[in-house]
Amino acid sequence: MVEPIRLAPRPSLEIETKLHRGLADPSRLAILRELRRGPLTAGQLASLVGLTPPRASNHLRCLLECGLVTIEPRGRYNVYRLADPAVGRLLDASARVLAEVAPLIEACLNYGPPNRRALRPGATEIHLAASEGDRPA
Repeated sequence: MVEPIRLAPRPSLEIETKLHRGLADPSRLAILRELRRGPLTAGQLASLVGLTPPRASNHLRCLLECGLVTIEPRGRYNVYRLADPAVGRLLDASARVLAEVAPLIEACLNYGPPNRRALRPGATEIHLAASEGDRPA
């Protein structure tokens, strides 16, 4: 009797969104692109992507906790690498999509730099109250 092939359960839309939100950070994406070439230390990554060592470490911790990179102690250093070849394939797939639609994405007005103030809790209420106060009675 042949065992049926069992597919892994599909992650929720919320988890998939978190993955893409994490990849949307320019520093984390730059780190993953560098690790695509091979294992590197935190110091090497910081230098290559133009981050201070503490900021690079924060981003690496995030990527590590999310399972996108792994860490291997080597003497005095920790060496980081992509956790799974699928991460590299995702970056490759992204590059292929961009090869086709990059000018459209660049021209898109719907996705700009995030407005951190708008993301704060209560920011919507404050913005709405200010807008309503500006209206003539």
